[in-house]
Amino acid sequence: MSLSLVPRENLPAWPAAGTVKSGSLAEQFLILRRRWLTLVLALILVPASAALVLALAGPHYTATGIMLYDPVDAPPPGQVPDDLGAQIQGSVVTSQAAIITSLPAAREIATALNLDADPEFNTALDRHVWSAWLPARPPSPDAVAGAVRDALTVAVPPNSSLITVSFASQNAGLAAAGANLAMQLYLGTQRDTAYANLTGEEAWIAAHDAALQAQLDATEAALAKARAAAGIVSGEQVSIATETASRLAASLVDAKANLAMDEARLASAGAGDAAAANAAIAPNILPLRDEAAELAAQINSLAGEYGASYPDLVAGRAKLAAIDAALAQETGRELDSAKADLAADQAQVATLQGAVDAAKKTAQSQDAETAPIRALEQTEATQKTLLGSMAQQASQLAQQAALTKPISTILSAAAPPDESSGPKRGQILAAAGVLGACLGVLLVQLSEHLDTTLRSGGELRTQTGLACLALVPQIKNPMTAPLLSPFSLFAEQLRILRTALTQHPETRIVAITAARPDEGKTTLTIALARALAASGSRVLAIDGDVRQPSFDAVFGAGGAAGLTDFLAGAAALDEIILQDALSPLHVIGAGRQGQDALSLFLSKTLPALLAQLRERYDFVLIDAPPAFALAEAGVIARLADGALLCVRWGKTPSRVVQAAIVLLVEAHVKIFGAALTRVHAGRHKRSGFADAEMYQPRYGGYFR
Repeated sequence: MSLSLVPRENLPAWPAAGTVKSGSLAEQFLILRRRWLTLVLALILVPASAALVLALAGPHYTATGIMLYDPVDAPPPGQVPDDLGAQIQGSVVTSQAAIITSLPAAREIATALNLDADPEFNTALDRHVWSAWLPARPPSPDAVAGAVRDALTVAVPPNSSLITVSFASQNAGLAAAGANLAMQLYLGTQRDTAYANLTGEEAWIAAHDAALQAQLDATEAALAKARAAAGIVSGEQVSIATETASRLAASLVDAKANLAMDEARLASAGAGDAAAANAAIAPNILPLRDEAAELAAQINSLAGEYGASYPDLVAGRAKLAAIDAALAQETGRELDSAKADLAADQAQVATLQGAVDAAKKTAQSQDAETAPIRALEQTEATQKTLLGSMAQQASQLAQQAALTKPISTILSAAAPPDESSGPKRGQILAAAGVLGACLGVLLVQLSEHLDTTLRSGGELRTQTGLACLALVPQIKNPMTAPLLSPFSLFAEQLRILRTALTQHPETRIVAITAARPDEGKTTLTIALARALAASGSRVLAIDGDVRQPSFDAVFGAGGAAGLTDFLAGAAALDEIILQDALSPLHVIGAGRQGQDALSLFLSKTLPALLAQLRERYDFVLIDAPPAFALAEAGVIARLADGALLCVRWGKTPSRVVQAAIVLLVEAHVKIFGAALTRVHAGRHKRSGFADAEMYQPRYGGYFR
């Protein structure tokens, strides 16, 4: 139902709005002033929490070592690489950083330094006082390694081949040990990779060498048997055709040796082992391929953590594409060259083989008896030559393995730092202060917008449409204050309320109610009644809240007959009217007939009683029940000349007040206005509302 039934002729005692525009800077300042405690708590608690965390965390130390990345195929000093070369070189150097911070490397560092037993890296061992009662849970298998990776930082300066490796720890010695161990493990990984590549080639050569040796042994045995059968002594002169065939066979052996080496290179490339293939075809691009593998691992890791548009991920993919293109180009060029050499060797072998075959035929026709022997001798020579070539190649690989050096060098080992690198206490506390201020302002604004209570006369009028007739402060002994402190602010508010009520000369009977209990309606009823009586008016106060009566305790009339007794016909009017011991006020208690009070109020006796009281008293104030509690509230308020609604300052939500007004309006109650009760003077003085002006010190001479 619309609230338009509320009388509009009652003008509010206070301005409907403050002196500042809503949403302005001044209004925001007033909001902070009203809720300064929230802001102060945030300013204190956030920096205090940061200080506590800093105290528990302790200092951290960072040790840094420097390495130089210097691969074999790097351009010599003074030679500036082209754009593609510089890009590939930068990508390769960056990939080395991913190798150093890889999870396997972090596991080795954790194992070598026994970090599983260190609470700094094993969070399961870091049991704080507040978490000691919680059951300990073992960390995940890679939790310690993950903590090591977090402590390990690798940086590559732009356009540089330098790699800086840093390790952070609460122990300065451990920080230096972690950085140095990370660099040593990285160098060891490079050596192991190079050794594995060479070992693969040596294994292939050893296998072919064993097969050739077995063939040579069989050939020598067959040759010895043939010579013995023919009666030929080893070393005898043979025919010219035989000598020619021998020379051709020697050339054929050299060609087959070259062919075998080329086949070995291509066999290694097609064996499926990328490392062996690179060593055989293009050893100079092996570091580039290792770098591509590490960069691919880094891209997979970033792809799992971030989106496809993450800048580092996009840059990493671009670098990987450039490296792959360079690898494909170099590998293709080397493969084409190897295939061309293989084809040339095959053609030469085929040509020499034909010449040898022709020479053999000639020799066979000249000396049929020595032909088998010469064939075996040629086979023997060929096999010995191949074995020699294999031995020479194995020797070269052994020398290469002995001379292999890592492509990175430690320029500066990490030393234990003398000063801590963090935390930056001053910066953190300053940031915590700023955060506390921002959080405080946010909480102030949030609490201000979530607070739907009524804190000023302007808010009361704006949100309910009622006139705010008074702001009654909360004091000690409010029921006797009008008598003992007639010039106090509390008494002045009662006089303002009296003035508002007397604007209507026909007003004699006023029902004082509230939306819900504990709003201060009984206190206001008794205090206002005593103030009116002390001013010379004939005043009667009636306790109409028969289910929760209060007058008996205040006036010491326990068990006396009251309102319900009169309505039930159990007592006469003069019997229920009591005299206040402190003032000329007359009082009627709730009475002893609490059952079915609504029926008593709906009887014709109550209107007749009020008509009698109207003739005998200037004012009759009825302490009515809360509007939401009992139906009697609407009956009493409707029979009165009007109702005064009590609203507790800063406690009662506006929606509750609006709903109570709807109930009263539906009961055809005339509402004079409302009074904000139990106002906290100190808080209201700082609120910045216009009606808080009276609480300012400049008005101290008016109230005492």
